[in-house]
Amino acid sequence: MNHTWRILRAETYRLWRGRVWMWGLVALVAVSALRVLAERAGAAATHAAAVQKALSAGRPAPQVPDVANAYGPFVDGWLAGLTVATLLLLIASSRSLAADANSGILRLATTRSSPRGALVTGRALLGIPLTVVAALISGLASWATAELLFEFGPIVEDGYELMSVAEIHGEIAAAAMSVLPALFAAWCFGLFISCCCRTGAAAVSAGLGVFLAFDLFKDVLGEARYWVFAAFTPSFVDSSAMAEAALAARGFSDAGFSAHVASLSTVVPLPQAALLIVAAIVVIRRRGL
Repeated sequence: MNHTWRILRAETYRLWRGRVWMWGLVALVAVSALRVLAERAGAAATHAAAVQKALSAGRPAPQVPDVANAYGPFVDGWLAGLTVATLLLLIASSRSLAADANSGILRLATTRSSPRGALVTGRALLGIPLTVVAALISGLASWATAELLFEFGPIVEDGYELMSVAEIHGEIAAAAMSVLPALFAAWCFGLFISCCCRTGAAAVSAGLGVFLAFDLFKDVLGEARYWVFAAFTPSFVDSSAMAEAALAARGFSDAGFSAHVASLSTVVPLPQAALLIVAAIVVIRRRGL
């Protein structure tokens, strides 16, 4: 276990000194904020088009609509940031071991009495804080922008309160918690791919290729897709809990996972992450460094 902690400290130091993490955080903040801003710009454009149409027809211009509820744009922005976080975590983990093996860093580590298994487990543990930080940063950026441009409040339609603030908070919190294990599993998947490839570029291409291929065709699998961790990660063809929370935040009463799928979102990703770590250890022990 000491070797695992040593690798974890070394990788954390490399990450901190490399400053690459700063660009990752900038990307998460920018994407989350811009997604919320795009919603406000879209509403303004819709009103401007309505004004132009009314004036062209000789009718009085419609009044400026009230500021929309912030929860929908907030979850949309958070979801956009988490989608980018999924890709960044997958790219970083896929490149990790393969690039180090190609540069000779892994060989140097083993000559200093670091077992090969620790090279995997130390990097796997690094995925835990990275996953949490990515989720928090994208969420905070989206919340701050939504707070600035919209107004938070209960979901009301025709004077009837569909969801209270407490209910919305519970829905969003449950969705965020169900996404974290899937993000960590994506990190572990990248490590496994990294152990199987000889160069960082090949590992990143393979990791993204497999993940995006599943993303494009997972609808064909129907309910069976929920037995794969990637079904719960925010992605371009999204079926994650955050996508359902975005619908719930707009008052869709049928949004949200069923009890069965919600249980799978907490049961499936972590065991698969553990299996991927074990598989990565088996592969790295048999490959030449």
